Amino acid sequence: MSNQQQEFISALFNTRNRVRFSMDDRFKPMGITDATWRTLFYLEQHGDGISQKELARVMGIEGPSLVRLLDNLQQKKLISRKPSKQDRRSKTIHLTSNALKQLDSLHAVAADVRRELLTDISAADIETCLKVFRHILAESNEENNDG
Repeated sequence: MSNQQQEFISALFNTRNRVRFSMDDRFKPMGITDATWRTLFYLEQHGDGISQKELARVMGIEGPSLVRLLDNLQQKKLISRKPSKQDRRSKTIHLTSNALKQLDSLHAVAADVRRELLTDISAADIETCLKVFRHILAESNEENNDG
């Protein structure tokens, strides 16, 4: 790996953390934890009715950690769990109307954070980054499908 590639990967991790910490700082006064907002965003992105196993995979967390998190979100009436239609042993996760209302507020705050972080970055530079990210993600998906 070249120094430039190493610097790129390091910057990618540091940038991810910067975005995450910026979101955390803005959501904390709303009483929203990192685990809550990330889970709600993932559920919204990956579709209502995603299985617990698939949600754990896309979030990059272990099943037992996810179960505790989902228990908490269900207690707060932000999600519901239903038996999967494809596999009765599996549960699917669904956003509640409370979660959808919460997401409206979270999206407004997230838009402010994005505006602040991306000020003075051109659309062309953002498109270049997106092209690189899409390539990395496509390679990652191919590796996961091969395994």
